[in-house]
Amino acid sequence: MRTLRRFVAPVGLLLLLAGCTGDGSSAVSTGTPTSSQTATQTVPPSFTPGAFRYQNAGLDVNLNLQANTGTMEVDNQSGYALGKPDVYVLDGLTGKHIDGKVVDAQPIDDGATASFQVQFPPEVTPKSLGLVILLFGSDNYGAFAPA
Repeated sequence: MRTLRRFVAPVGLLLLLAGCTGDGSSAVSTGTPTSSQTATQTVPPSFTPGAFRYQNAGLDVNLNLQANTGTMEVDNQSGYALGKPDVYVLDGLTGKHIDGKVVDAQPIDDGATASFQVQFPPEVTPKSLGLVILLFGSDNYGAFAPA
């Protein structure tokens, strides 16, 4: 019996200490939510069809397409001059690479803004549009995000 008491007393003490948080409160939840536990309402994102944006490290590019033509506005505050802009799309239905054309593309100096007309073949439609990829010179800057 003495051996059992020697075992039960330390185990009971450990269980009692395990329930303490050190600040005088119990570690056991009472089930009453606090203000940090209240539910928040999730709002679905909204996108403008044909509007795309690329933003990274001082470079801000907006592309607005109507069917297969549109405009691209570039604000270059990156600290570097950029080569001629170019774009292509990956068709969302087939995955096919389709080159676009930036009309009268010119390099863009650091600190400069520029506006260009963009054209894609007729097979590019709002329903077929997958990823829109941005290039400057031979450098691939990656995909635009829907705006």
